[in-house]
Amino acid sequence: MSDLQDFLMDSFEEAEPIERRVSLGGKEKIMKFKPISAATGDEIRRSCRKTTFHKGQRLVETDQDAFVAKLTIETTTVPDFKSQELQQSWGVLGAENLLKAMKTKMKDGEYATFSNIVSEVNGYDKSMNDLVEEAKN
Repeated sequence: MSDLQDFLMDSFEEAEPIERRVSLGGKEKIMKFKPISAATGDEIRRSCRKTTFHKGQRLVETDQDAFVAKLTIETTTVPDFKSQELQQSWGVLGAENLLKAMKTKMKDGEYATFSNIVSEVNGYDKSMNDLVEEAKN
């Protein structure tokens, strides 16, 4: 019966925010990140899907740039891209427009590092071998 105990709702804990020092626009900033749930990830993926038809065949593709942007917005807690005050300070409306505006002030490598942190926080940085080893321990 102990196997069942591992899967009861109270055995799952809420993830704690993760702080990282990130270079943005040439300045070091402390940012906070919180992983999203698999259900939220599914919602984001569905919102980024595009369906096209080619020669009678239905093709479904995920817009990876849109997915990464939405994942970044949902994962990053500081700064809060959904903050109206922050959006106003950048002269934009909407979280995605704020991210785009901030990207104009970042070096390309800085944004790549930022995106890598978001991926890592959400567990996308682990290979299948890493997951197998983790499961063994």
